[in-house]
Amino acid sequence: MIIRDDDITRADGESLTRWEKVFIYNHMAQGGQRMPTGKWKGFEEFPNTVSKVKTMAKQVEVPLAARFQHRPAELKTAAIRLGGEEVTGQGNTADVAFLFHPFPRVPVTLLFWDEDPVDGFAATVKLLFDETVIEHLDIESIVFLSERLRQLLEDTDEKET
Repeated sequence: MIIRDDDITRADGESLTRWEKVFIYNHMAQGGQRMPTGKWKGFEEFPNTVSKVKTMAKQVEVPLAARFQHRPAELKTAAIRLGGEEVTGQGNTADVAFLFHPFPRVPVTLLFWDEDPVDGFAATVKLLFDETVIEHLDIESIVFLSERLRQLLEDTDEKET
């Protein structure tokens, strides 16, 4: 990113959307200093998220689970293209797990369990955030980040099909 007084652009010169710029400004204004602790929490575990938990499920987790159900290899390909680091089996039971770093001090882990019709389990996605995320982003920004991650995973995947 190139951050100037009057604008923010990507280092490659590509424009950012207005919402991406607001997201970056919010992150900067939040002023978080703590390094991630490695202690992961679901969105619903943070204070003041009650009104946004349904949004997170409806706009992020359910669509991702539906899109990549029976297609874990496609999810892996999309996540790698976005710079995700595979962490499947590293302290998690997910079929697919990726760690993303949208900002240096804001790690996000995506966990995906594929449908298991024999045991009657639907495909599921869960995003986990380091416990320090609320020092770096407000609740609305965490939701935006999650929605944007979903969009980028879907867009990255669709470009290859």
